[in-house]
Amino acid sequence: MASVEALFEQLQVILDEDVPNHEEALPIINAILAKDEDDADALQCKLVCLIQLRRFEEALATVRSKPAAAKQCAFEKAYVLYRLNRHAESLDTIEEVFKAGAKDDQNIRLELLRAQVLYRLGRYDESAVAYAEIEDEETDPAELYVNQSAALCAAGNPDEAVDVVGKAVEELGDTADIAYNRACAIIAKGDMEGALQALDEAEELFMQEAEEQQLSPEEVSDGRIVFGVQRGFVRQRLGQLDGAQEAYEEALRLKPTEGEVAAVASNNLFALRGKDTSLFDSAKKAKALNLDEQVEDKLTVEQRRVFALNRCLLSLYTNKLKECQAGLVKLEKELVGSEVPSLIRAALLAREKKMEECRGLLQEHAAANPKTATLVKLTLAQIQLSQGDKQGALEALRSIEGSLGLLGVVGSMVKLCEALRDVEGALSVLSSAVQATPSSAEGKLAARKLLLVSADLRVGAGDAAGALADLEKVVSAGDKDPAVVARLVQVCLESDVAKAEKYAGMLPEVASAGELDVQELENFVRAAPTTRDAGGDTIVDVQAAKEAAAALAAKKREKRRLHRKKEKATVVKEDGSSVSIEAFRLPKKYNELVNIGSWGKPDPERWLPWHQRSYNRKLLKKRKGAGTASGGSQGGSATTAAGAAQAAALDRTDKFQAQLAAQKEEEEAGAPAAAAAPSAASKKKKKGRK
Repeated sequence: MASVEALFEQLQVILDEDVPNHEEALPIINAILAKDEDDADALQCKLVCLIQLRRFEEALATVRSKPAAAKQCAFEKAYVLYRLNRHAESLDTIEEVFKAGAKDDQNIRLELLRAQVLYRLGRYDESAVAYAEIEDEETDPAELYVNQSAALCAAGNPDEAVDVVGKAVEELGDTADIAYNRACAIIAKGDMEGALQALDEAEELFMQEAEEQQLSPEEVSDGRIVFGVQRGFVRQRLGQLDGAQEAYEEALRLKPTEGEVAAVASNNLFALRGKDTSLFDSAKKAKALNLDEQVEDKLTVEQRRVFALNRCLLSLYTNKLKECQAGLVKLEKELVGSEVPSLIRAALLAREKKMEECRGLLQEHAAANPKTATLVKLTLAQIQLSQGDKQGALEALRSIEGSLGLLGVVGSMVKLCEALRDVEGALSVLSSAVQATPSSAEGKLAARKLLLVSADLRVGAGDAAGALADLEKVVSAGDKDPAVVARLVQVCLESDVAKAEKYAGMLPEVASAGELDVQELENFVRAAPTTRDAGGDTIVDVQAAKEAAAALAAKKREKRRLHRKKEKATVVKEDGSSVSIEAFRLPKKYNELVNIGSWGKPDPERWLPWHQRSYNRKLLKKRKGAGTASGGSQGGSATTAAGAAQAAALDRTDKFQAQLAAQKEEEEAGAPAAAAAPSAASKKKKKGRK
């Protein structure tokens, strides 16, 4: 049996190969651990092999099964937890090492891992500080600068990120990664035009580096996709929606190898289109949002939240309710304590017509989160109002934290009080809202609007004194608007003429008052309201125009009534029996139709087109003597059912023609005088003839 030293020599040979075979190395390591289970070097080698083979669960079980030797493998344990997305446990493992005083130059790997774990946990400020504190000659400084700037951007400090990128350029020169992060920092600052220029520069640097590294055309095309997606986002922010949509669709068409790039493009495309445009195409492209854990872990916290929310919304809009419910589970994990998941769950219940359950869910969330459930309470008020519960809607609005500082909510409460005929309640809401307004310029403007609304309500309720007090507050605050002063004067006239004259002095003088003709002004006031016609010259009496329009409308109604009146006729058949005919509009030759039996009972030719029916006069002229008829489906023949029906129609045409000829002879024989009259009249000369 080989000794431990011999086994380590075999292991060294395998690991020194150009492409180490980690699977082959594991049996040798297990043999070493079988001889000495506390051998820290062997345990560390096994963990490295399992990590390279991506067997993270097994690696974690191994390190936990050897607590005595695991102290030397703190980095491997923390890294395994990091790859398993157990970031909090990974950070705890690192902090335990640092607390033990083991933080030194040899543990630089732990410092780098700690900075990355903090970034994954969304603690971006701490991550940026951690990257800034790392000093290591073996680590690429460009990578440190890039990661630090990314953490600063995510933390909402774009100015500091730009400074870090500038420092990196001074020390290391510009690279594609540094230029791309500079563009991201400029986007975070809100300079979209500058961001477009920075993205163009970053893409140009990438092309230069690709040429130096001799990348394949496929690799170059794939690497450029991220620049196109980011450029599309910038255009979307600039309002250039067509260009943004084209960029996103092009990125998805190229199928980037980086899943997070495709996810960003798909998400932004859905956000751009909304729920009313190409919804099903957005749902098809949204498959890119279904990321595995490893890819999703690369996203920022905000990106993960937005993706989870849009997945739920897209499923809801496309009526995929089960998918939406499954997505809600993940959304609740991402948005702990947020009201958004409750709103989506309520929307699902509303889609299923379970309004009482929907209402109960919102009330439960509002009761559990009284200070943060603003959107939930607004939605609850809307549902209660749609169900006719105005008082419940009013109470829901009143329960909103800081509702008196929201003008829209205040206006809604006032309208609900008016609908409930509670004028005092409406005035109380307005008074409280005025007291809650801040002393800033915006607050003063809001107080002015509220006081004017209060004055109008008091005037309508007959409270002239209260209206006077509200208007005086507006004017005393420095508002010299003539319309407001005029309203104040009008209210004062009812109680205090002297005060009305005082405020009337604040009204501007009419410069051209001396040029007015008083008699003409009085005549103008007493005249009936008039307006000009389309030509602009003729004065038309408004009242007369209204009467004329009413008369015209009545005439049209009568015409429609007469048109809908049924016509009646009685036809005597050859056998002496009579037939009564009633219809909205009788045909001209209804006698002939009765005689051939096509009136008053189902027409046997009703399945034929009108132009092929035997009693159609046009058919007599066009088909006279014909033996076949056109029509039918393509490829049909005269022997088909359609051809037989057409032949029968021609037979009936001959019978109908014979009946008409016989009827005509009877008429000529029975009325000869009637035929002579027009003949004599024809001898009279007409105008224009000789």
